[in-house]
Amino acid sequence: MTLGAISLVLLAITVRDLQDHYNVLQMIFMRSIVSLLIVLPWVLRQRKNITTKRLGLHWFRNIIHYVGNIGWFIAVTLLPLADLSAIQFTVPLFTICLAAVFLPEKIGKHRWIATIIGFVGALVIIRPGFIVLSLGTVAIILSSICYASSQVATKSLSKTDNPNAILFYMSTMFVFVSFIPACLAWKTPILSHVLPIILLGVFGYLAHACIIRSFAAADASFVMPFDFLRLPISAIFGIFLYNETLDPWVWIGAIIIFSATYYNTWIEHITARR
Repeated sequence: MTLGAISLVLLAITVRDLQDHYNVLQMIFMRSIVSLLIVLPWVLRQRKNITTKRLGLHWFRNIIHYVGNIGWFIAVTLLPLADLSAIQFTVPLFTICLAAVFLPEKIGKHRWIATIIGFVGALVIIRPGFIVLSLGTVAIILSSICYASSQVATKSLSKTDNPNAILFYMSTMFVFVSFIPACLAWKTPILSHVLPIILLGVFGYLAHACIIRSFAAADASFVMPFDFLRLPISAIFGIFLYNETLDPWVWIGAIIIFSATYYNTWIEHITARR
């Protein structure tokens, strides 16, 4: 999980490095191509497990995840790295709300209370009415909702499809989804940008792979605290690379959000063991 957190921050830094040269839509497509080249050889060796009867849901998952990517990439170019990471901690909270509506999951009273407290933490960071709601903030909030929707779709797919199938359709469909928008803003990459473009895909792949493996290797209640390392890591890189300042309200809000998310994870773990 720690490596996954670092990879996400390095991905954000790479996006910033390329933002003056390429449109967000093109960067997302280039990242998806590199990620596909990394994943596809392994997935094809497991091709007997990639059949599905739910192509429609796979398409929905990848389209909504693509929209989330657009929001995240835009936010990376506009928000301090620490703010970006802090607000993105709301993804599990949005996931709980959406799962309660679209999946047959029972959310107990204690989890709802913790979720509401988590959203209070988000309000502490955003402070509507006290500071101007920026485009970057709106982008990362919408991105978090889209990522939560994608996670709910993944939960549903995991009940019927092999994980290899989900990975295969995620890798291939994402390229198709992002191709046409990228063409509308295409700019031929130059040789000096080849390495950063490759790193877009590598860091994106590592972030997802490490997070998935960490949850597979240990209980979520053990893994979750390491995800919080994203905030100090983001803050450190933001200070030294971009002269960003630390906003105490961001840290207070992030601690509230993370505490609520961790409590929800712990309750879910206890319930599952009964």
